[in-house]
Amino acid sequence: MLAACGGTDAFSKVPLQDALVIDAPPPIAAGCITDVTPGDHTFTCGGLQLDVRIPVACEAPGCGLILELHGDTGSGLLMDGHTNLRALGEQHGYIVLAPSGPPWPGGPGSTWHASNDATLIAMTTQVRDVFRVDPTKIHVTGFSRGSFVTWRLLCDHADLFASAAPGGGGDGTDFGEETCFSNNRTPSRNLPILFLMGQKDASVGYASLVQIRDAAVAAYQLGIKATLDSDTTYHHDRWSGSSVPVVIETFDHAYSTVSDGPFGSAQGHCIPGSTSDPYAAQYAIPCKGPDSFVWGEQVMQFFLEHPKT
Repeated sequence: MLAACGGTDAFSKVPLQDALVIDAPPPIAAGCITDVTPGDHTFTCGGLQLDVRIPVACEAPGCGLILELHGDTGSGLLMDGHTNLRALGEQHGYIVLAPSGPPWPGGPGSTWHASNDATLIAMTTQVRDVFRVDPTKIHVTGFSRGSFVTWRLLCDHADLFASAAPGGGGDGTDFGEETCFSNNRTPSRNLPILFLMGQKDASVGYASLVQIRDAAVAAYQLGIKATLDSDTTYHHDRWSGSSVPVVIETFDHAYSTVSDGPFGSAQGHCIPGSTSDPYAAQYAIPCKGPDSFVWGEQVMQFFLEHPKT
């Protein structure tokens, strides 16, 4: 049986190839992936909780995969509440992995340590293999502490990921983090990067974000800067090179959390377009609206446009 549909995706405004669904053997559970039916599942992989959404279309080979990583005091599902990537992935044929790290000291929520990197890679490759994911469509994104991890994974596992979208976490020197583009650390291939930067970031600091952005641009030897879109609250910039087939893009914004919320002191350390409760007891990091862009949608768009070549 063969079904096909074509046309233009209204969300991405990028013409899509005809979507083909071909009879194929179903995926076979293996390792920590114990249920391969479509829908939302919670697994335990390497001692960590892994929340996964499997679209119906991904019962057949060829879907993409997104690994999204929360920051301190968050969880996989709370992170997804800010990005909406599970719903966007279901729309576009991507399995989304939202793991939760080990406990944040004193609670609530979770954090990440460099020692968790191997487990994150193992769970990503396990899902890749079970669901026969397209190896050119595997991406990683993270915010805050999850952004430090994202920088580290893109540096150490550039062979696995097609592109990356860190946000709110840059040079990790002041936070005990070894990220990328410092101490002679660079990825083995120049994969595309989308980076979220808060001008008023009081948790990580704007200077840290600028430092890693400039270091990445220099390492990639990208000498051409263009502003793709902007208003008084943000600018979306792209760095490229005349002979380098890769880009680094940034969303540099002036938004902040609500000042009287539990994360009011974080100020610009927030996620634009998040519809999560800014007064929630845990991980309340949406930017105070109105926002001119939705970070989760921009991440999805970037991943759609940047498969591994």
